[in-house]
Amino acid sequence: MIKNYIKTAARNLWKSKGYSFINILGLALGMAVSLIIALWINSEIRFDRFYSQTDRLYQVYTRDVFDGNQHTWGGTPHVLGPILQQEHPEIEHVVRTSNINHLIHHDAEPGLSSSGVAVDAAFLKLFDFKILTGNSSNPLSRPDALVLTASTAKKLFGTVDIIGRRVEMDTTVSLTVEAVIEDIPSNSRFYGNDFICSLDYLAKTGKTFTDSWTAYNHETYVLLKEGALLASVNKNIGNLVAKHTNNTTKAAIYLYPASRWHLYNKSINGQMVAGNITTLQLFGLIGILILLIACINFINLSTAGAERRAKEIGLRKVVGASKKSLIQQFLLESFIITFLAGLLALLMILLALPSFNKLINGHLTITDYPIFFYCLFLTTIFFCSLCAGLYPAFVLSAFNPVKSLKGNIVTAKSSLQPRKILVTLQFTISIGLGICSFIIGQQIRLGEHRESGYDRDNLVYVPLEGNLDKNYQAFRNELFQQNIISSMTKSWGRISRSGSNSWGYSWPNDRPEDYDVVFNNMATDVDFTKTMGVKLIQGRDIDIYTYPSDSSALLLNQAAVSKMRLSTPLGTQVTVAKGTEYQRTYQVVGVIADFVWQSPYQDIEPMMIQGPIVPANYLHIRLNTAKSLLANIEAIQSLLKKYNPDYTIDIHFIDEEYALKFAGQKRTMKLTALFSGLAILIACLGLLGLVSFATIQKQKEIGIRKVLGASVFGIIKLLSRDFIKLIGIALLIASPIAWWIMNQWLEDYVYRIDIQWWIFALAGCLATLIALFTVSTLAIKAATANPVDSLRDE
Repeated sequence: MIKNYIKTAARNLWKSKGYSFINILGLALGMAVSLIIALWINSEIRFDRFYSQTDRLYQVYTRDVFDGNQHTWGGTPHVLGPILQQEHPEIEHVVRTSNINHLIHHDAEPGLSSSGVAVDAAFLKLFDFKILTGNSSNPLSRPDALVLTASTAKKLFGTVDIIGRRVEMDTTVSLTVEAVIEDIPSNSRFYGNDFICSLDYLAKTGKTFTDSWTAYNHETYVLLKEGALLASVNKNIGNLVAKHTNNTTKAAIYLYPASRWHLYNKSINGQMVAGNITTLQLFGLIGILILLIACINFINLSTAGAERRAKEIGLRKVVGASKKSLIQQFLLESFIITFLAGLLALLMILLALPSFNKLINGHLTITDYPIFFYCLFLTTIFFCSLCAGLYPAFVLSAFNPVKSLKGNIVTAKSSLQPRKILVTLQFTISIGLGICSFIIGQQIRLGEHRESGYDRDNLVYVPLEGNLDKNYQAFRNELFQQNIISSMTKSWGRISRSGSNSWGYSWPNDRPEDYDVVFNNMATDVDFTKTMGVKLIQGRDIDIYTYPSDSSALLLNQAAVSKMRLSTPLGTQVTVAKGTEYQRTYQVVGVIADFVWQSPYQDIEPMMIQGPIVPANYLHIRLNTAKSLLANIEAIQSLLKKYNPDYTIDIHFIDEEYALKFAGQKRTMKLTALFSGLAILIACLGLLGLVSFATIQKQKEIGIRKVLGASVFGIIKLLSRDFIKLIGIALLIASPIAWWIMNQWLEDYVYRIDIQWWIFALAGCLATLIALFTVSTLAIKAATANPVDSLRDE
């Protein structure tokens, strides 16, 4: 019997090749999209959760109140780690980490500019990356220990068998390779690091960490002992900072589980309740909806073709076929179509993954989690077969055999209602996605066109590393002598990306609550405003060469002046950490215009530009526009090679880095637009099939109308008006839903668009035009056919 079912199914599929192709293609697209999204979500969910002791692994988070708002972040003081270990027996290991960049090399070989992480000795007990060679028990126990990744070891030595070899760090400190680990996987927060070394090593390079409880230098990780209760530990450590600072700070610490690091990485009112999870939930829903659209196509096309199968069904019933056997037959056909669609979807996934990875900056492959993928693949096939095949199977198997054999099956208006509802649902989803992508695009453009407050054109920065700091004056002088630049500043922090902030400042006539006001910080030596193109409102710029006392000078932005309520800011004395050993006083020498340092969608925050009291880490360079950009860059490269030969030349354009501020929103927009387009494509495939059936059903009516003088436009109107009505209804349903969703999304932005009515009208018009084009392709063919062919039986 099964063999007969398969033969019949194959014959019917081949007999209706066009409709079978539409069904298979639509289902394949829907399955491919949903499976790719599922792969992405699975990869994100597993981020930082592959360590063997993930269930006991935590990061120490700090929570405090600033300027009346609660904030949470992952930074911790340097002194916290050892005290946690000493005072709390529930903790098995504590590890502090600090990101570093160094030139590493051996012997006389060229150096390799590398990123690494300086850690406490127990690091690999918490983050157990596979050790390929070397000390597998505790490779970081010695202060001069070095652990390299496999790819870094091969770049330096050509092999991973290098245990005991010495490696120079920045030509100043020599470390010993104790182990080589596998390359850190892309779903780890430490991905991209080339080496791991001891925190003790940093002291040899001259970098020291203050013991202040308000200096957040590290990320701190904790491995709890088995059986330790998180709630109990958090209760015990909550007031640790306050206890060691004699209650001078309100900061509290708590342990945050590894399972939430990546998904819930955004603080709202001090609670880690948002982040990547929001994006995954959005696109998970989109994946389900697109698969639903594809299944709706199958249901609609199967029920729309009922008359074509009527005599076959009637004959089967007359010769004894039960309703159950007919349902089994149609479900088998559904399974065959879905299985073929699944195979096509696999091919689509393999072809699409490289482009999708580029879009999300990911590394997804089917082989990463093969069991998960193929189980999901088979489940999707079964689910689609059942959901898409069950309703048509019951509808078709319920035909009256007498009417079926006489060919008197007429589709009642009541039976068309489910089909109309499903078509409306398809276009509701498609139009809704289109509206969302338009609104996201508008929000991105608003941020891109916001005045940044500084001149990004012809502005570059170079990391201040290696011998470049020692040779800074010679490098600077030669840049000016060759007329390559118009100005230059040595800075701590860079203008295109937010960095450090601090609090605890006091000034004349301040208030007690002002202690908690957070100020963003940068430092400069000279020509900050000239180099950055920031407008100087009052006073003068910092100039350490003309005014040696400017190491304690201060520039305030307008937001800071307003926050501090300064009517005459110039000359104001501003003190930080008053009454402590870290107390320092600055004098305001100038006021600068506000500029965008953090998100272009948020209010500009108070900012202080200090004199060169802290070591600089970047050079900002304003290029001379009298020369070509290429000539200037080549000249800078030549001088960098001259004055810092061991380091890789690393020049960054500020305008390109500023554009990265929109990367997340642009990714969301591109993905939403892509999936919106695919949803409309799948819906239109179904629409094409339905119009084809409608054309066949109304073949004689069209012939009679043509004989009576109906125009081509009249025939197109006849076939398309019902569908256009459904699209109009879909627009009415989709608009308020999309408005509500996007209004919730826009609540995260202070600087935001007002959602305009024309966005909904545009989405509706585009959907209508696409639907009209789809309908017209078949309607024109039917309208131009010879009416004699359709009326010859009459």
